[in-house]
Amino acid sequence: MALNLNIPDLQDDPIFIAETRPQKINKALADLKTETAMDMATYLHAELETLNQQKVSASSRLQALDSYRPHLMRTTLALAESYRKSALPLHDEAHLAATTAGALWLELGYGYKHALVDLQNQLIKLGADKNSAHAIQYAMHAIAEHALVYYQTYVTPPEHIWSDFHQLYFCAVQLDIQNISVQHAYMATEKNIDPNLASACLVNSIENTYKHALLMSLAEPQHLIQQDIRLIAEYLAHYIHHTQISAVTALDNTSGAFVIDLSSNKPPTPYNKQNSQPNPLTDILFQTIDLVRTMHLDLSQLQRNQLPKNGSIPADANREDYAELLTYLIKHWGITPHRIFNRSLKNGDVDLVVGISAIWQASEQGVIKTNNADNHPISDFSSIPSSPATSSRWKTLNISATGILMRRHHTAEKNIRIGDLIGIKGKGEPHWSIGIIRWANCGNRDRLDIGVQFIAPQAHGAIATMSGGSQDKRVLLLSEIVAIKQATTIIAPRGTYEPARQLTLTYNNKIKQIMLTRLVERSHYAERIQYSIVG
Repeated sequence: MALNLNIPDLQDDPIFIAETRPQKINKALADLKTETAMDMATYLHAELETLNQQKVSASSRLQALDSYRPHLMRTTLALAESYRKSALPLHDEAHLAATTAGALWLELGYGYKHALVDLQNQLIKLGADKNSAHAIQYAMHAIAEHALVYYQTYVTPPEHIWSDFHQLYFCAVQLDIQNISVQHAYMATEKNIDPNLASACLVNSIENTYKHALLMSLAEPQHLIQQDIRLIAEYLAHYIHHTQISAVTALDNTSGAFVIDLSSNKPPTPYNKQNSQPNPLTDILFQTIDLVRTMHLDLSQLQRNQLPKNGSIPADANREDYAELLTYLIKHWGITPHRIFNRSLKNGDVDLVVGISAIWQASEQGVIKTNNADNHPISDFSSIPSSPATSSRWKTLNISATGILMRRHHTAEKNIRIGDLIGIKGKGEPHWSIGIIRWANCGNRDRLDIGVQFIAPQAHGAIATMSGGSQDKRVLLLSEIVAIKQATTIIAPRGTYEPARQLTLTYNNKIKQIMLTRLVERSHYAERIQYSIVG
């Protein structure tokens, strides 16, 4: 088949000649004196870029790439430490690390794609299928890891990523090599780099690598924190065989069914969101319902305080985190969420503060200012040292009944994380509306868009003292909203909730004893909890 992959042109007379002999490459790497991952990345990128500009035989190219690959994987793992927990938009160091990691995977992918093109252009193809499987598998893995860098930095992957994925998979199907297990000596090296790397032992065929990439996209990683994105990649490796790719056909039940247009540069789309019937000449069907059923079993085990026996969830994992993550994935890979409310355009500016403490401070500044005029202060929180909350300016783009889309002003703080609790207040508004950041999308020049779900029109700051504890915590009180059947709740730092736990609340110069009754929602930073008054 004619491949139209995203690869750089080869030079007829390159200035520098790339080394392709594995022994020489390994010796040069062993003798290299580098102090940081960035130093190693600079060297690897230069060598791969030189190789990708040069005409060499497919076999020599594969040998050279396989020699660089373990070192590249080790280096990108080290680089990821700088950005996988970073707030948004990325600070300079994190941005440089992510850009460098992406560039390494891009060059490695270029190399394997060049090798595949050369193999397909050979007149005599003796043994070419085995080498083609090798080239396709590792090209797809490099593209998948490149996409993962985009996911973990909340940047939309470029369209050529999906065009390459689809072409590589279709090429493998035409050669009937999509299910060949790609196992060779380099796999053992891969396992030693990181035992949790999905590609190291489980996702070892082209079709499995392709399905893994499809599921990562369908997980909508812009809604997840960076650490969870990598956890999903590792978890998936154990269950990828529970998904199926087939020809398109009419379905009675479209849950867990997605359509892939192999001629496009787009990710898969839910079957029930197709504007027209799938085209059997270009489209294929991807079904995940068996995977979802298996994940339900894992979720049930976690809820019984047990772990799956196949090692899909590490023994030292936070089981509550995994239970929440599986619940999220079941929704995205099983039943496609539907939008309940329509958006409407709204242009304007708002002030934004991030986190329980900042909202607490901002709310109390307004309360104290308002009530001092009446000589009637309503709160005394002097027991906790504090400083004035600093707000940032954001632009509103559109709004719905339950949420708002906002864009960062270039002067705003770089302190945004998925799952953060935020306070929003427009000009002239008396209170800070409370919301949770549900998704993010980054662009050039520190552009950052965030989607926020409203959970309350305002909050009141209070102090919570744990039963038997000595440390006070700032919490927020959210009033009951009868119209949407939302009970009175408190928002407290993560780790506060335990069933029937008792707290002492100080608010409005009154002290109340409460019992925590139900965990409404937990993010990585806060918990929303229903409670009842004791006594």
